[in-house]
Amino acid sequence: MSPKLRKWLRRLIPLFIVLFGAMSMIGLAMTRKRPQRQEVHTAGALVDVIKVSQQSRNVLIEGTGTVEPRYEISLIPQVSGKIEWVHPNFEAGGWFHKGDTLVQIEKKDYELAVRQAEATVAQAQYQEILARANAEIAKREWEIMQGQSEDNASSSPDPLVLHEPQLRQAEASLQSAEAALDKAKLNLERTVLTAPFNCMVRSESAAVGQLVSTATVVGTLYDTGIAEIEVTMPVSDLLWVPIPNAYARVDYKTGNKTYSWDGRVDRKIGVVDEVGRMARLVVQVKNPFFAKGGDRPSLDVGSFVSVEIEGREIENTVPLPRAVIHENNQVWVALPDSTLEFRDVSLYRLTPDEALIESGVNGGEMVVTTSITGAAPGMKLRIQDNGEEQ
Repeated sequence: MSPKLRKWLRRLIPLFIVLFGAMSMIGLAMTRKRPQRQEVHTAGALVDVIKVSQQSRNVLIEGTGTVEPRYEISLIPQVSGKIEWVHPNFEAGGWFHKGDTLVQIEKKDYELAVRQAEATVAQAQYQEILARANAEIAKREWEIMQGQSEDNASSSPDPLVLHEPQLRQAEASLQSAEAALDKAKLNLERTVLTAPFNCMVRSESAAVGQLVSTATVVGTLYDTGIAEIEVTMPVSDLLWVPIPNAYARVDYKTGNKTYSWDGRVDRKIGVVDEVGRMARLVVQVKNPFFAKGGDRPSLDVGSFVSVEIEGREIENTVPLPRAVIHENNQVWVALPDSTLEFRDVSLYRLTPDEALIESGVNGGEMVVTTSITGAAPGMKLRIQDNGEEQ
């Protein structure tokens, strides 16, 4: 074979290979079987649902606050003197019943003042009796003189003739002396400082031998009969609270235990907080500082507590978890044909945990609680029941 022919064959071989490959591909494509069409069945989104029911519910309003005493006073003497006795329990944390003696101021000066006032009263009584007797004598003498007079045209006697000014002065002196005696006795009683109510001592500053005056604070007491908690809440929540006497449960958590007390709403404070625009209610708890049979601690002043107030009753409402309320106040309802429907609802009240529905959902309907990505009305659903598909 000539070199020239060999050269042309080397150039044509790749072309033959390409043509052969193309013809093979065409042949395979013409002999290939067409795939059979298969219908795709969509089972639907797997969801959890709750069956709702209409019921009557009391609105529950939650808040927090700090325990404070209903009454707290500064114990200040009404007389001056030296302290001669202090009750051994008159110290921070001490308990007292109404009328218990707390502090005794030295009495001697005030006992002497009472004796002096009694002597002044005795003198005033003598002067009043003497002035009355002189007035009687003067009246009789004037009547005798009138009887002996030829001119029987009686005229009113001059008050000075009958000693009337002298009598009135003596009576006034007696009244003044008696008032001074009462004041002296009252000051003597005030040397004893007593508990004005059942109380506990917050602080004290009294010691035997200490000189006190009417400006000296010897202690601070607070009433143990009633404690108060000031609870803040949105102004809209006030509409649901019957004031006064709405029931309130006060919870105090310490460690891993929570203790509860019964309370009542006493009043609202008619001032809205300027910063948070929150309203304030006062809840009262009776006898909170005494442990009940040892099964719970006392509700001490300054304790931080949670308060749940039982508000007005709503009839025929549908309660739902807060999480099932979507944008624009919508809920997702699973229809009987297992399809999804978006339902607009009206709300009585919406809290972080619960929604009370006024209208839009009826008792017996199934509300979807599962979050569905790309949810749309009419979407097919698979409903779970106790973890199993139904």
